[in-house]
Amino acid sequence: MDISYMVNILPQLLRYLPITIYIFILASVLGIALASLVTWLRLKHLPILHWLLEIYVSFMRATPGIIHIFLVYYGLPVLLRLVGINIGHLSRMLYTVLALVLYNGAFISEILRPAYLAVEANQREAAMSIGMTKWQANKRIIIPQMLPIALPSINNAVVDLLKDTSLLFLIGLVDIMGQAEILIAQNYGVYQLEVYLVVGLIYWLLCLVIDGAFQGLSRSWSRYL
Repeated sequence: MDISYMVNILPQLLRYLPITIYIFILASVLGIALASLVTWLRLKHLPILHWLLEIYVSFMRATPGIIHIFLVYYGLPVLLRLVGINIGHLSRMLYTVLALVLYNGAFISEILRPAYLAVEANQREAAMSIGMTKWQANKRIIIPQMLPIALPSINNAVVDLLKDTSLLFLIGLVDIMGQAEILIAQNYGVYQLEVYLVVGLIYWLLCLVIDGAFQGLSRSWSRYL
């Protein structure tokens, strides 16, 4: 194993770290927003919409992330062209963010819904009996208790999302993993072990940062339990 080569390629890989982080943060924030919306709509049990959302969540959870990336990147432009909309000019990054948002949103929705239902319903009823609206009861009583329940699982989902960004090079997007594949190809596979070790260490450190952030959130919200 060539340590000096690992040190030399580190700056080349870190140059693409902002792309990975940007996609990860954007997909995480939008994914949590989508999951919140899907959870709210599923809890309302609207007849047709409820079943459509159940199918969406079930399909996303049952199929690999790479399938969704390919479906969005290759399938969405074809589908929209059937109705006269051309999105072929959009960047690969937009496709990948959309795919990751749809994928992550389904998983986090399945975390938020049971966490919401885990809080006793009579607390909401008691809050409304003293004049609170349903929104106020949720905001002040239910959600503060729900989040500490959901945060550990959301942490895992977000870490999985970060790891899923390593698949984006398969559609030609150059982030950390994409640059790693370029370095391997340039050396005809000679330094595969060194390249993958460096990339693995970078992802590991990113995951440690994410875990630390969620542990801090869990401590701050645990007082509501």
